[in-house]
Amino acid sequence: MSSSPAGYAYDVFFSYKRHSLTLDWTRGVHSTLKYWIMQEVGGREVEMFVDEESIETGDRWPEKLREALRLSRCMVCLWSPAYFQSGRCVTEWQSFRERERRIGRQSHGLIAPTRFHDGQYFPAEARAVQMTEVSPFTYTAPAFRTSPRAMELEEVLKRFARNVARMIDDAPPFEADWPVVEAQGLAPAKIGLARL
Repeated sequence: MSSSPAGYAYDVFFSYKRHSLTLDWTRGVHSTLKYWIMQEVGGREVEMFVDEESIETGDRWPEKLREALRLSRCMVCLWSPAYFQSGRCVTEWQSFRERERRIGRQSHGLIAPTRFHDGQYFPAEARAVQMTEVSPFTYTAPAFRTSPRAMELEEVLKRFARNVARMIDDAPPFEADWPVVEAQGLAPAKIGLARL
Protein backbone atom coordinates (compact mmCIF):
# COMPACT_ATOMS: atom_id res chain seq x y z
CA MET A 1 0.00 0.00 0.00
CA SER A 2 1.25 3.49 -0.75
CA SER A 3 2.06 5.84 2.07
CA SER A 4 -0.58 8.37 3.07
CA PRO A 5 -0.30 11.88 1.67
CA ALA A 6 -0.13 14.92 3.92
CA GLY A 7 -3.90 15.36 3.85
CA TYR A 8 -7.23 14.15 2.62
CA ALA A 9 -7.52 12.80 -0.91
CA TYR A 10 -11.34 12.59 -0.93
CA ASP A 11 -14.11 14.85 0.30
CA VAL A 12 -16.62 12.00 0.47
CA PHE A 13 -16.46 8.22 0.80
CA PHE A 14 -19.59 6.82 -0.90
CA SER A 15 -20.65 3.63 0.92
CA TYR A 16 -23.30 1.31 -0.48
CA LYS A 17 -24.16 -2.37 -0.90
CA ARG A 18 -23.65 -3.28 -4.54
CA HIS A 19 -26.40 -5.19 -6.32
CA SER A 20 -26.81 -5.62 -10.08
CA LEU A 21 -30.47 -4.52 -9.99
CA THR A 22 -29.71 -1.20 -8.30
CA LEU A 23 -26.32 -0.35 -9.77
CA ASP A 24 -27.67 2.10 -12.39
CA TRP A 25 -29.81 3.81 -9.74
CA THR A 26 -26.80 4.06 -7.41
CA ARG A 27 -24.60 5.50 -10.17
CA GLY A 28 -27.22 8.14 -10.85
CA VAL A 29 -27.45 9.05 -7.18
CA HIS A 30 -23.73 9.44 -6.57
CA SER A 31 -23.15 11.45 -9.77
CA THR A 32 -26.13 13.75 -9.08
CA LEU A 33 -25.12 14.17 -5.44
CA LYS A 34 -21.53 14.96 -6.42
CA TYR A 35 -22.78 17.67 -8.78
CA TRP A 36 -24.94 19.35 -6.12
CA ILE A 37 -22.23 19.12 -3.47
CA MET A 38 -19.93 20.90 -5.95
CA GLN A 39 -22.47 23.73 -6.13
CA GLU A 40 -22.67 23.90 -2.33
CA VAL A 41 -18.87 24.18 -1.92
CA GLY A 42 -18.55 27.09 -4.33
CA GLY A 43 -18.10 25.22 -7.61
CA ARG A 44 -14.79 23.51 -6.90
CA GLU A 45 -14.34 19.89 -7.99
CA VAL A 46 -15.53 17.45 -5.31
CA GLU A 47 -13.44 14.32 -4.86
CA MET A 48 -15.76 11.39 -4.11
CA PHE A 49 -14.45 7.87 -3.56
CA VAL A 50 -16.76 5.42 -5.31
CA ASP A 51 -15.33 1.91 -5.53
CA GLU A 52 -16.19 1.22 -9.17
CA GLU A 53 -14.74 4.56 -10.30
CA SER A 54 -11.80 4.87 -7.92
CA ILE A 55 -10.33 1.35 -7.94
CA GLU A 56 -8.39 0.61 -11.09
CA THR A 57 -7.31 -2.63 -12.72
CA GLY A 58 -4.39 -4.07 -10.79
CA ASP A 59 -5.23 -2.27 -7.52
CA ARG A 60 -5.52 -4.45 -4.46
CA TRP A 61 -9.07 -3.49 -3.62
CA PRO A 62 -9.11 -4.30 0.14
CA GLU A 63 -6.05 -2.11 0.68
CA LYS A 64 -7.43 0.59 -1.62
CA LEU A 65 -10.71 0.66 0.36
CA ARG A 66 -8.88 0.92 3.71
CA GLU A 67 -6.68 3.71 2.36
CA ALA A 68 -9.71 5.57 0.95
CA LEU A 69 -11.51 5.34 4.32
CA ARG A 70 -8.57 7.03 6.05
CA LEU A 71 -8.19 9.64 3.30
CA SER A 72 -11.86 10.76 3.19
CA ARG A 73 -13.29 13.72 5.12
CA CYS A 74 -16.77 12.26 5.59
CA MET A 75 -19.01 9.42 4.44
CA VAL A 76 -22.32 9.21 2.58
CA CYS A 77 -24.04 5.85 2.92
CA LEU A 78 -27.10 4.16 1.44
CA TRP A 79 -28.52 2.09 4.28
CA SER A 80 -30.62 -1.03 3.70
CA PRO A 81 -30.89 -4.37 5.51
CA ALA A 82 -28.37 -5.82 3.01
CA TYR A 83 -25.92 -2.99 3.81
CA PHE A 84 -25.72 -4.11 7.44
CA GLN A 85 -25.27 -7.76 6.42
CA SER A 86 -22.11 -6.86 4.49
CA GLY A 87 -18.86 -7.00 6.44
CA ARG A 88 -17.30 -4.50 4.05
CA CYS A 89 -20.15 -1.99 4.49
CA VAL A 90 -20.18 -2.36 8.28
CA THR A 91 -16.39 -1.89 8.29
CA GLU A 92 -16.81 1.39 6.40
CA TRP A 93 -19.56 2.62 8.73
CA GLN A 94 -17.81 1.58 11.94
CA SER A 95 -14.53 3.14 10.79
CA PHE A 96 -16.21 6.53 10.56
CA ARG A 97 -18.08 5.92 13.83
CA GLU A 98 -14.73 5.29 15.53
CA ARG A 99 -13.35 8.50 14.04
CA GLU A 100 -16.37 10.39 15.41
CA ARG A 101 -15.71 8.91 18.85
CA ARG A 102 -12.02 9.83 18.64
CA ILE A 103 -12.76 13.49 17.93
CA GLY A 104 -15.71 13.61 20.34
CA ARG A 105 -18.43 14.21 17.75
CA GLN A 106 -21.53 12.33 18.72
CA SER A 107 -24.32 14.69 17.67
CA HIS A 108 -23.27 16.27 14.35
CA GLY A 109 -20.85 13.78 12.93
CA LEU A 110 -19.02 12.69 9.80
CA ILE A 111 -21.61 10.22 8.45
CA ALA A 112 -24.49 11.31 6.20
CA PRO A 113 -26.85 8.33 5.94
CA THR A 114 -29.77 7.83 3.61
CA ARG A 115 -32.46 5.22 4.07
CA PHE A 116 -32.46 3.20 0.86
CA HIS A 117 -34.93 0.67 2.21
CA ASP A 118 -36.58 -0.39 5.47
CA GLY A 119 -34.98 0.66 8.75
CA GLN A 120 -36.71 -1.89 10.97
CA TYR A 121 -33.80 -4.32 10.61
CA PHE A 122 -31.06 -1.72 11.04
CA PRO A 123 -28.94 -2.02 14.18
CA ALA A 124 -30.13 0.17 17.08
CA GLU A 125 -27.08 2.44 16.70
CA ALA A 126 -28.12 3.21 13.11
CA ARG A 127 -31.82 3.61 13.91
CA ALA A 128 -30.89 6.34 16.43
CA VAL A 129 -29.42 8.54 13.67
CA GLN A 130 -31.40 11.04 11.59
CA MET A 131 -31.37 9.81 7.98
CA THR A 132 -32.38 11.36 4.69
CA GLU A 133 -35.27 9.37 3.27
CA VAL A 134 -34.75 8.17 -0.31
CA SER A 135 -36.72 4.92 -0.11
CA PRO A 136 -39.78 6.37 -1.93
CA PHE A 137 -37.45 6.83 -4.93
CA THR A 138 -35.62 3.51 -5.00
CA TYR A 139 -36.58 1.65 -8.14
CA THR A 140 -34.88 -1.10 -10.11
CA ALA A 141 -36.58 -0.23 -13.43
CA PRO A 142 -34.30 1.69 -15.83
CA ALA A 143 -37.23 3.96 -16.80
CA PHE A 144 -37.07 5.58 -13.36
CA ARG A 145 -34.21 7.90 -14.43
CA THR A 146 -36.53 9.74 -16.84
CA SER A 147 -39.64 9.71 -14.65
CA PRO A 148 -41.15 12.58 -12.64
CA ARG A 149 -40.15 10.67 -9.48
CA ALA A 150 -36.48 11.09 -10.50
CA MET A 151 -36.99 14.87 -10.39
CA GLU A 152 -38.38 14.53 -6.87
CA LEU A 153 -35.33 12.48 -5.87
CA GLU A 154 -33.06 15.19 -7.26
CA GLU A 155 -34.78 17.77 -5.02
CA VAL A 156 -34.07 15.51 -2.02
CA LEU A 157 -30.44 15.12 -3.11
CA LYS A 158 -30.02 18.89 -3.54
CA ARG A 159 -31.09 19.43 0.09
CA PHE A 160 -28.96 16.49 1.23
CA ALA A 161 -25.95 18.00 -0.60
CA ARG A 162 -26.09 21.04 1.72
CA ASN A 163 -25.65 18.79 4.75
CA VAL A 164 -22.81 16.88 3.13
CA ALA A 165 -21.07 20.14 2.14
CA ARG A 166 -21.28 21.27 5.78
CA MET A 167 -19.68 17.97 6.88
CA ILE A 168 -16.88 18.49 4.36
CA ASP A 169 -16.26 22.02 5.64
CA ASP A 170 -16.41 20.90 9.29
CA ALA A 171 -14.17 17.83 8.88
CA PRO A 172 -11.41 17.62 11.48
CA PRO A 173 -7.79 18.12 10.44
CA PHE A 174 -6.33 15.06 8.75
CA GLU A 175 -4.67 12.42 10.93
CA ALA A 176 -2.52 9.78 9.25
CA ASP A 177 -3.72 7.13 11.70
CA TRP A 178 -7.47 7.48 11.28
CA PRO A 179 -8.81 4.06 12.35
CA VAL A 180 -10.12 1.36 10.06
CA VAL A 181 -12.34 -0.95 12.11
CA GLU A 182 -12.62 -4.42 10.58
CA ALA A 183 -16.17 -5.62 11.25
CA GLN A 184 -18.48 -8.48 10.43
CA GLY A 185 -21.85 -8.07 8.80
CA LEU A 186 -24.92 -8.63 10.93
CA ALA A 187 -26.86 -11.85 10.57
CA PRO A 188 -30.01 -11.56 8.44
CA ALA A 189 -33.21 -11.15 10.41
CA LYS A 190 -35.30 -14.27 10.81
CA ILE A 191 -38.92 -14.00 9.75
CA GLY A 192 -41.36 -15.95 11.85
CA LEU A 193 -44.33 -17.80 10.43
CA ALA A 194 -46.66 -15.20 11.91
CA ARG A 195 -45.22 -12.61 9.50
CA LEU A 196 -45.69 -14.74 6.38
